[in-house]
Amino acid sequence: MEELKINISEIRQLAKTKGLDIIEDTININESGVDFRVAHVKDKNCDNWILRVPRRPESMRHALQEKRALDIIHHNASFEVPKWSIFSDELIAYKQLSGVPAAIVDVEQQDYIWSFDKNSVPTEYYTSLGKVLAELHALPVKGFQNIGVENICSSELRSTMKQRMERVKEQYNVNQHLWDRWQSWITADSYWPSHVGVKHGDLHPGHLLIDTNNKVTGVIDWTEVGIADVSVDFISHFLLFGREGLTKLINSYDNAGGRTWNRMEEHIEELLTTSGITVAEYAQSSRLKEMHEVASQMLSGES
Repeated sequence: MEELKINISEIRQLAKTKGLDIIEDTININESGVDFRVAHVKDKNCDNWILRVPRRPESMRHALQEKRALDIIHHNASFEVPKWSIFSDELIAYKQLSGVPAAIVDVEQQDYIWSFDKNSVPTEYYTSLGKVLAELHALPVKGFQNIGVENICSSELRSTMKQRMERVKEQYNVNQHLWDRWQSWITADSYWPSHVGVKHGDLHPGHLLIDTNNKVTGVIDWTEVGIADVSVDFISHFLLFGREGLTKLINSYDNAGGRTWNRMEEHIEELLTTSGITVAEYAQSSRLKEMHEVASQMLSGES
């Protein structure tokens, strides 16, 4: 799928057509997003804005659901989320939230640049992230059930995952060891939660905003928001900080009132092995050849 091209002058003009007059030499574009270019800008009143410009029409496939979810979260959560002032097929824009990302992606190095020492994660980061997750996952699901986002009940978690596994096996070569591991996991009752909740769905450190004390104050980029297995919101942290980091976060989550179960850590570890399925599904919806190739590599290799 051919990507839509746009330069700085065109971004300024696009914003102006939507009623936002920005200063061109303040435009700073972040190219790390797969679906959106993100531009940090200032308007004529020196207010900071975030612009999200879709890379292709398919990038907007979840935008309306995301906006509806953000409106609900904005009115019910104590942490900050974007409040879209401009919402169109060509541009999404909102006033910048307080705080800075816990980490930003260095596109050239394909790695994170952290706002704190990754090898000595501040206690406040764990404590506040646990509270944010506990609050998010406990939001009343009723408001989210009819806005178009993913909506899976607890009794469907394993059958839904089984269907995803089978669909991907029809289209890709899945490593036999990985497939056998999935089947052992999906048939064992003890791994699985008996509840669902509101999940962010793509909770990596670039989507977490922190203050000068390393407290998580806001969460951005809610494209994958839905009602499902909330364990998905721990996967990125586990990938980056290992089992020790995961244990610390789950302890903070538990202390903040988050619902846990005996094999939660093991379940998250198994869930991480299905990342290739997620990439394969994204490859299909986005029609990006490079994503298809990444999925092929992930699914055919040892996990």
